[in-house]
Amino acid sequence: MIRAKFTCQQNTFNHETQTATVILTPVTTNPPSEENQAFWKATPAGRIELQITNPEAASQFYVGYDLYVDFTPAR
Repeated sequence: MIRAKFTCQQNTFNHETQTATVILTPVTTNPPSEENQAFWKATPAGRIELQITNPEAASQFYVGYDLYVDFTPAR
């Protein structure tokens, strides 16, 4: 498993398509915590963009909040 730490940058609901667009980017060194420094050193750039049709799931992505993202092989 690989763990990354991302910040939710955007959560926009499209009324026409009834989907939310959620954009996450890797944490930065601000605020300057030891953990954020370590994650930023390993992943200084990137982006995850999701199109979510489940309103309950989409509502759990708060702009400005940090999230751990775990990458586990799906064999």
